Amino acid sequence: MRCLTLLCGVIIGTLIGCSSQTGPDSNTAVFKTPEQAVEARKHKLMQDWQEMAAKIANAERPDIKTRKAPEGFALIMSADGLEQPLDLAPLTETLTSASVVGKERDPIRAYLLQHFPPFDRVRLKALGFARVRSMLMPYLANLKESQELAGGNTLITNRVVIDLNWLPVVRWPGSDAQTPVEEEVATSWKTPADQVSAAAMENLRQSFTSRSVAAFETVDLPGMGRYGTLRTGVDPAVILLPEFLSAVRKDWKSTDDLVLFLPSRHSVNFLERKNERLLNQMIPQWTTLYTRLADPLIGTMVLDGEHGLALFSYTPPTAPGAKPATRPATKRVYIVH
Repeated sequence: MRCLTLLCGVIIGTLIGCSSQTGPDSNTAVFKTPEQAVEARKHKLMQDWQEMAAKIANAERPDIKTRKAPEGFALIMSADGLEQPLDLAPLTETLTSASVVGKERDPIRAYLLQHFPPFDRVRLKALGFARVRSMLMPYLANLKESQELAGGNTLITNRVVIDLNWLPVVRWPGSDAQTPVEEEVATSWKTPADQVSAAAMENLRQSFTSRSVAAFETVDLPGMGRYGTLRTGVDPAVILLPEFLSAVRKDWKSTDDLVLFLPSRHSVNFLERKNERLLNQMIPQWTTLYTRLADPLIGTMVLDGEHGLALFSYTPPTAPGAKPATRPATKRVYIVH
């Protein structure tokens, strides 16, 4: 009788324990409907993308502190006492596309780069000319890049020669980023455009004249003459300065003008105008170099003389019946980049 009582107790306890689990929806932390599972996965992905966007933004623009917004799929950008939200919702369709799985960084980065300039514009207007003045510098840009940088706005633009301009830009401290100054921004500063440009040139001049090492290197070619090239890291805009021409003439003990070749910002070469023997050798090589660049600056040579910069129009002479302008390997001229 006692055994029967114990057995009934076990059976009843088992039944009671089972009756507490009435179905798959009784533990919602473990069991989800298909719709709930999809929504949970989407929420997790958006959190990951939001975190990734914040990291990319801070890496691209350390001068701007970017954090996740407390609510929604968005970021908060802050700098110079200003804050601006950045909605990431327009990225959702792109990021959910199967074609970008594992490559989400690229569309996120492209989206961020489109939205930094408007915030920079707000910053510039708030800072004012007096605080921005020391951050202004000239920037060389061909016509194509000038239009891309403008983005439909009107930039302060100074023409150098055909297809080459220089723009006053603000170089943000602690970052490689730079923002071209728009005429609208200068108007908000109540500062004429030429005054903005003059401030940029003065900053460049001070940087150039304060160097302890020459901004260029000289390559001597026995029997041919010499040519110069800007040192790595030197701003190519130094060619705009009269002090640049004076420095080269002083170092070379020459009074001649310079012929400049600027295929890119990372390759600026020059030589004396009167050295046509070397010029005839260099022009074909310079031309070939320019055609190989994916994003060239300008393929036209520029003359730097007493009256500033101007286009240099020159064609190497070819004698009737002459052989192609080649040289043995021992006498070939190589350009240093």
